Amino acid sequence: MRVLYLNTKFQGGGAERVARQLYEGIGTEGVDSFMLVGKEDESDPRYEIIYESLPRRRWNWVYGKLTSNARLDDRYAAKKILNCIREHQIDLVHIHNIHGNYMGIRNVREIAAVIPVVWTLHDMWSFTGHCAYAGDCDHWENKACGHCQDLTMFPKLYFDYASKLQGQKRQYFTGNGITFVTPSQWLYRLVKKSFLGQERLQMINNGVDTESFYPGDKEKLREQYGIHTKKHVLLFLTNMLRNTMKGFAYLAEALRQLENKEQYLLLIVGKPEEIRDICQLYEVKTFGYIKKIEMLRDVYAMADLFLLPSMLENYPCVSLEAMACGTPVAAFKTGGIVEQVDEETGWLVERGNALALKDTIRLACQNETLLREKGERSRKKAEACFSQSKMLQEYRQLYEEVLQGKQPPVL
Repeated sequence: MRVLYLNTKFQGGGAERVARQLYEGIGTEGVDSFMLVGKEDESDPRYEIIYESLPRRRWNWVYGKLTSNARLDDRYAAKKILNCIREHQIDLVHIHNIHGNYMGIRNVREIAAVIPVVWTLHDMWSFTGHCAYAGDCDHWENKACGHCQDLTMFPKLYFDYASKLQGQKRQYFTGNGITFVTPSQWLYRLVKKSFLGQERLQMINNGVDTESFYPGDKEKLREQYGIHTKKHVLLFLTNMLRNTMKGFAYLAEALRQLENKEQYLLLIVGKPEEIRDICQLYEVKTFGYIKKIEMLRDVYAMADLFLLPSMLENYPCVSLEAMACGTPVAAFKTGGIVEQVDEETGWLVERGNALALKDTIRLACQNETLLREKGERSRKKAEACFSQSKMLQEYRQLYEEVLQGKQPPVL
C-alpha cells in the first residue's frame, strides 16, 4: 500500500505533528508513505514541496491576498499533486489541513475523482464559512453562514465571502466518497450537524509516541538546563498568542492574580514578547521554538504543571505529550480536551474563568503528593489510551477498509 500525505507544512504542531507521526511511523504497519506539503521554509529529502522556491512562495502569498484567503482553484498545486500521485503510483491520499492557502477548494474533488481519499479534520474549517473554530457562532449549522460576524477569525478573510465559501465547500467536499476522520468525539458531533454529516465519517484519536515522550528526573533535568530552583514550575506554550481561541488572555489574568508569585517559575516554549508584563512578575525560563523531540520531552518532564488555556481545541497533541511525560494538565473544560484530561489525571476549569484557573494552579501546587500521583496516572493513561501505535494501527485498518470499499461504523 502506498499512501500520500498532504498537509500545509511539515514542521509545526497539531496537524503537522499528526501528519508526521503517520508519515514516519506507518511503515511499521506495512505502508509505503510519501509526503507533499504546500509550503515550507526549508527543503528536506523527507518531503516534496508544492511551492518549493522563494519566487513561487511569494506569488502564492500575493495570490492568497488577491483571493482573500479563499481560493477556489489552484492549477499549479493541482497539477503538482496529481503528478505526484502518478509518479509514485499512490493507492490512497490522506489529507490533513488544506486551509494554509496553498490549494483550492475545487482541487479536493479533482483528487477524489482519481484516487480514494481519507481526510483527517483537525478543526471546523471544512464546513464553516471560513473559521477553524466557530466559537459560540452556530450559523454554520444552518448550512448558510451568511454575513460573517468576525472575518479576523483564523484563517481570516479580507472580504466577506463566508456564505459563498461555505457553499463552495458543500459543493466540492460532498458526494466524492471521501472518508472523513475526526480525532475527537466533540468534532465528530459537530460534523454530524454540518453538511458533511451524511458523508463517510470515523473517529480516530490522535496518539503520542510514548517511547519519545516519557517522564524524567525533574531535579536532574532542571539542573541540566540551568534551572536552579525549588519553586513550582509552570509550563505553557505561546504559539498563536493573538488567536483568541488559544485563551492566553485568561492565562495572563490568572497569572497576574496568582498569590505568592515568588514561589513560581514560568517555563515558556515560544516567544514571550507579547506577555512581557507577565514575565516581569515571575522568574522565567524561555526556550523559544523547539524542533528537537528530546529537548521538548525534557521541558515537559521538568515541569510540575502544564497549563492549557485554550477556549476551543479539537484533540490537542501538547496535552497528550505532557501526560506521557508524567506532567499533569490544568485546562479549560472545552472541546476534545475533556476526552483526554479527567479528575484522575489533571484539572479541568470552566472555560474562560481566569479566577478559577488561578485557584487551580495554587491548590495544585500546594499538594505535591497529588501532583505526583496525577502525573503518574497521566503517564499510565497515555500508554493505555493514547499511544501512537494504537493510532497507526487504526489508520492502517481504515486504509484497508477504504480501499476495499467498506463503510466505517456509525458511532
